[in-house]
Amino acid sequence: MKIHEILFVMLILFISARVSPASAITREYFIAAEDTIWDFAPSNRNLIHCHDSPCSIPEPWASSHSFPSTRYIQYTDSNFATKVTQPEWLGILGPIIRAEVGDTIIVHFCNRSSKGAYSMHPHALRYNKEDEGAHYVGVNSRSQPGGGAKVKPGACYNYTWMADEESGPDKGDLSSKVWWYHTHFDESSNINSGLLGPIVITRKGFANPDGSPRDVDREFFTAFFVFDKAGGEEKGLMHSINGYIFGNLKGLIMKNGEKVRWHVMAMGNEIDLHTAHWHGKTVRVGEGPGARRTDVIELLPASMVTADMNANNPGEWMYHCHVTDHIEAGMATSYLILE
Repeated sequence: MKIHEILFVMLILFISARVSPASAITREYFIAAEDTIWDFAPSNRNLIHCHDSPCSIPEPWASSHSFPSTRYIQYTDSNFATKVTQPEWLGILGPIIRAEVGDTIIVHFCNRSSKGAYSMHPHALRYNKEDEGAHYVGVNSRSQPGGGAKVKPGACYNYTWMADEESGPDKGDLSSKVWWYHTHFDESSNINSGLLGPIVITRKGFANPDGSPRDVDREFFTAFFVFDKAGGEEKGLMHSINGYIFGNLKGLIMKNGEKVRWHVMAMGNEIDLHTAHWHGKTVRVGEGPGARRTDVIELLPASMVTADMNANNPGEWMYHCHVTDHIEAGMATSYLILE
């Protein structure tokens, strides 16, 4: 083969490598449900509205913001010995589970809680019946499905989920899309304990090696949820963002000019009607002719919305639910765009 023919073949191979989508891979996660004490206001101060000195949290939450909880904790491997450090802003939420369209997700789940059976149920992903992670009686009164529906204390289960085409962004969506995962055994009490977290699926060919979208500079996940920690009593209603109240959610920091993707979520019951509002900037939901520009995103329980922000207005800006009762109960924080 002549030298120019060799160079031509090399050029074709190089171009093919650049334009061919990445091969689907299997992404493994090691996650445990563990009991803990969660403080919704670890500073013991109201860091967003200072009506008195020294900015004390209003009643009835002043001395009522720390409760027993159970959370999803990520580990590095099957030994479940070394925890994976989460960003501080993720708060009470479980680890971010990521995939690109076409990938397979295997979650090695162990129930280390002493409080009862739990599970992991994903929204939108494709799965077989045994990996649904939901406990209920099926048609014809058959017994509850699959070993993954009820993982007892001390037991483990491996879930296999597929990020198929219908799990990923559709036409008109941004390059990645957020979904929930949560326990689905005793849904109300278990989710209120803190067993919930985000899944992100990135469009085929748009993902970094870790599954994150390569067309953004930074991502944040914020979940608006009124945790009920005292049987409906006001002192136990934690009007939180990522499990923090009265500005105690910290770390929402970005650089001037960055393209920031916000994954905004909600969970709860009929009082969890939320309107996430950014001061200082707007966001874009979707792309193309159907995209919309807004500074408020409407949320219902189990809602999931992905939006992009051009972070080009330096300053510290308020970020809160615009429902008045929720503001008064502390569902507010701030985000910071550095100079």
